[in-house]
Amino acid sequence: MLKQIIRKPVIDFKFPNLISIEVASACSLNCVHCPSHSKDTIGNKRELGFIDIELFNKAMDEIDCYGKRRIYLHKDGEPLLHPKFPEILHRLKLHKEHEIYLTTNASHLTDPMSKLLLDARVDIINFSIGAFTPEMYKHIRGGDLSRVVANIRNFLNIRNGSAWKPHVIVQIIDLQTIKMDDEIKCFKKYWSQFDVEVQVWDELTWGIKADARRHGYRYPCYSLWDSFNINSDGTVTACCMDWNQTLKIGDFKKQGILQIWNGDKLKTYRCDHMNNDFEDMPICKLCNYWHWQTMLRKYTC
Repeated sequence: MLKQIIRKPVIDFKFPNLISIEVASACSLNCVHCPSHSKDTIGNKRELGFIDIELFNKAMDEIDCYGKRRIYLHKDGEPLLHPKFPEILHRLKLHKEHEIYLTTNASHLTDPMSKLLLDARVDIINFSIGAFTPEMYKHIRGGDLSRVVANIRNFLNIRNGSAWKPHVIVQIIDLQTIKMDDEIKCFKKYWSQFDVEVQVWDELTWGIKADARRHGYRYPCYSLWDSFNINSDGTVTACCMDWNQTLKIGDFKKQGILQIWNGDKLKTYRCDHMNNDFEDMPICKLCNYWHWQTMLRKYTC
């Protein structure tokens, strides 16, 4: 399949188009494909926690100054676990009508939380489920599938009676080391009866393990020109796939988004990608995330 080549400006040097704020790096599940539980990261574990609410508000204050943006409320953890998540939801569209995208495993999707998500006018909600049978879910994620399905179906019922109707995605991952054909087939059939978009994702390598699939010509990863990633501890990394924060480009506790976005470190990484030089970006050698990103007609650094 040919990649779409976009013609819009290569980069908005004024401010990133997409800001990913990792409100929580902690999670309630033990997914086999997640770096937090991978054998490839043994002995190299990052500290897990929640973003400070004042730091989150600082990010929103700066984002609001540049008009409507895309804001992702997830990265490596489960955002609904944040003890002040209602405050976070309330702040999102307080001044600007940003486009909000949330990924959650739905384990903590209570009635009150469902209503909060709708009241906050979250635009896109991706329910990361990952399996169809309880046995497979337990094996892959270590949780209770019946609870997750019940929570999602309840949310859909609440959405039906709400004035705000976010786009809902239900997602399963085609894991390379587990036979998923039957799971995926049944998953699609079951969820197609609801008003949701069913998505099947290829497994991500996170830059720490090889990918058996072929992806053809390697072009620069669009994320470096479009996305800004604030981790729960305030560090800023060049890519949302950089689980262990090896590509740090700034510290949001000491700097602003604009300063980091126009900093020399990110410019260097963009140039490295343009030159297909990953000597200083080792996780990019094994990463397959670039394959899902749009190819630009022209790259600049």
